[in-house]
Amino acid sequence: AGPESFALFQRTDRPHSAWVYILSSAVFKESALAYHIAVLVLRVLSVILFRSVLISAFGNRRSVDTAALLFAVYPGFRQQPIAVEFIMHFSSLVLVLLSVRLMQAGRNGPLLKSIPLFILSLACGGLAIFTCEYFIGLELTRPLFLYFTLMNTDKEPKPLKKTLLILIPYFLLTVFYFYWRIFIFSFTSYAPKLLIALQENPVSGIRQFAVKVCQDLITVLFRSYRQIFSRPANVSLIRAGLILLILFAGVFFFLRRRTEENDPGKHLSANTGLFLTGALLLLLSGIPYWGTFLDVSTEFPWDRSTLSFSPGAVILIAVILDRIFKPEFFCAAAAGLTALSALFHLQNTQVYIKETDKMNDYFWQLAWRIPGLEEGTILATEAFPLDRTSDNDLSPVVNWQYAPERKGLNYAYKFFDLDLREGFYYTDPQTPAAVDHTYRSHSFFSTTEKTLGIFYRKNGCLQIIDEHNTNYPGLPDSLQHIAGLSDPKLIHTSPDKPAVPPAAVGAEGEHGYCYYFQKTTLAQQEEDPEQAYSFALQIVQNGLHPVYAPDLAPVILAFLVKEDYENAETLLSGNQIGSSDTGYLCEYWQETLPASSGSRELLQFYKSHGCI
Repeated sequence: AGPESFALFQRTDRPHSAWVYILSSAVFKESALAYHIAVLVLRVLSVILFRSVLISAFGNRRSVDTAALLFAVYPGFRQQPIAVEFIMHFSSLVLVLLSVRLMQAGRNGPLLKSIPLFILSLACGGLAIFTCEYFIGLELTRPLFLYFTLMNTDKEPKPLKKTLLILIPYFLLTVFYFYWRIFIFSFTSYAPKLLIALQENPVSGIRQFAVKVCQDLITVLFRSYRQIFSRPANVSLIRAGLILLILFAGVFFFLRRRTEENDPGKHLSANTGLFLTGALLLLLSGIPYWGTFLDVSTEFPWDRSTLSFSPGAVILIAVILDRIFKPEFFCAAAAGLTALSALFHLQNTQVYIKETDKMNDYFWQLAWRIPGLEEGTILATEAFPLDRTSDNDLSPVVNWQYAPERKGLNYAYKFFDLDLREGFYYTDPQTPAAVDHTYRSHSFFSTTEKTLGIFYRKNGCLQIIDEHNTNYPGLPDSLQHIAGLSDPKLIHTSPDKPAVPPAAVGAEGEHGYCYYFQKTTLAQQEEDPEQAYSFALQIVQNGLHPVYAPDLAPVILAFLVKEDYENAETLLSGNQIGSSDTGYLCEYWQETLPASSGSRELLQFYKSHGCI
């Protein structure tokens, strides 16, 4: 819909963040790899700037380096692999840290040099907080960063007066931001639940607030790090141990070689200032979450909230380690936390790689089974095993796949998770209902008569659900509920240009059992038994088997229609079929080939498999 569509899409929660997506999409276009590299670069820049800000304020010391290392691999936040989404957050983080660093750089310079630095700093700070509210804590902690910078660098410090003078424009900018956010833009996405609770019952509201603060601080300081001590689930123990050893040794010797001031008093004073700054930063970072009672968790999707708290959390942890351990043990503790956190992120990447594989399999099976689709179709499903997405996220991919040339803000297709949508659109499947579904700036208009039920489970074959397979084992109640409405005729079996998933989904994988399953069922829908038999035959010739026995049903049917009982038996004998699966298989076959009208060989086949 053009670059301006980003402003429309973001207007309900972050109307001034569209510039990030306009710029990144213009540069990276549809390259998934480019977005991942960009987010990684932004995260590295944020670490460099974070360390530079701390050094300017508190000196070049081990505790500062430790805070920067822990910040680089903070384990609470695990959604960096969702690169397109978080390019905005890391852009905002880099900008606010750059703003603080420019302010520090301009504090003592000549007037002609300082004024441009302060102007640029003010511009970066304003752009950062209006882009994304995640790092308002860093902006509000600016006075302490400046105060300790002046204390650390001025020969004859008069930091309080100078701090106040420098901070005036930043203070005015921050006041304007809060005025805009509260009174002009208001609470469009999230309600000010703290204010509501205080108005309804002040005592109860204060209690809820205190509990929320304590729980969130425990999450970002302790629960986030508790994760790193779990046994690696997605990496071999030998590989994990080797990686851990290398990381530990590298960080340990890096910190061990760092020199500290000989003056213990100065070291203690700097660490006290660093601790106070970290504590205040941690508390101020909670403003967006404690005012709205938004979740802060280590689980998806709310682990993203921990990103806001991470700068303050790592500062506190670094100072605490420095205070309770002697230098050698401090280096070992810091190296251990850093190495374990890095290993934890390596495990996390495996989670997303598996998620990517499932998404690739899902949309390629969709393309194999549904080469074309009637405009206005709703793909309805439930319990699909994609753990890092929602139906609103999948709708664009469906449109990208089946209407790649479409322009504008109106979708041609919609993906519905029945767990969310059944009660609103499908209360009475027998009565057609209009569907008017708007998500942000995107609209979709259709009717429930254009519903196509789909069922998919990990490693299984994607199933088109209709009134003929409502007893498919494991089928959710919601799909059984709408099965009579689901219409396979919405599938265009022979379009001029068969659909393929967008490049970002990944290349087509090897043709396993489910590829031939989809091609067999597509041929059966086209009433082409010869083609269905040809695909079924390739399954046996290639020695392929399904993960779930019910997925044998249409392939065996293709053999039965052609009276090829030998290959039917060969395929069945290679699979374990439970008693709950037998009923479904038999009913599926006999709907097309009833035992009463079949040949003697068919009757014998049914008898041998418990169908009659």
